[in-house]
Amino acid sequence: MSRRLAVTVAMLVALVTVGALSLSACGPRAAKEEAKARHLPDKEYKALPPGEYHSEEFKPAFSFRVGKGWQTPDADIKETPERLIIESTEEVKGGTLLIFRNPPEVYDPQKHKWVNVNSYEDILSWFQHHPYLKTSNPEPVTVGGVKGVQLETDVAKDSPEDAVKSFRYSDGFVASIDRGEQGRTIILDMKGEAVSIGVGFPRAQKVVDTVKWGGS
Repeated sequence: MSRRLAVTVAMLVALVTVGALSLSACGPRAAKEEAKARHLPDKEYKALPPGEYHSEEFKPAFSFRVGKGWQTPDADIKETPERLIIESTEEVKGGTLLIFRNPPEVYDPQKHKWVNVNSYEDILSWFQHHPYLKTSNPEPVTVGGVKGVQLETDVAKDSPEDAVKSFRYSDGFVASIDRGEQGRTIILDMKGEAVSIGVGFPRAQKVVDTVKWGGS
């Protein structure tokens, strides 16, 4: 073998070795970075890359995973200690929002005022006894190891309003349940407190199924 050919072969072997070392060093690191959980972006209507996300302000803390087709919602309903909402980028029947909430108040249509809700029982009773909401019988459910119930909800035909006032948050935002947007509500008993989840369409349930409670 000529000296020039030997040098060329040696250089090629060195390049291949360096490349292999680089891939072995960067590959796991890149995979680790990709797998690392993120917080939701602050910007509204920001696409969410598939992967795991952790709540930043919402209490109790939790994580969840999303696939393609999700984004952050309008800035008016950004994450707070009392709510975390993500939005489908696709038009779906029943609304486009997946809502995790722990609201301090609900609207009582009989007393015509906002009232405090402090427990799982309070939230469940509000849904079941609201005169203008149609709800199914509660069925047992577990989310992230926490037990609760789920029920289908919709605005009743005899409701005088197409949008029934539901929750009021500490930042002043008022939520409503709109006629025709039938969806599933999950209510979880978090050691006396309640977390309710608004699941308006089947793809949202897939995200709920990935929930893990606890800090990052």
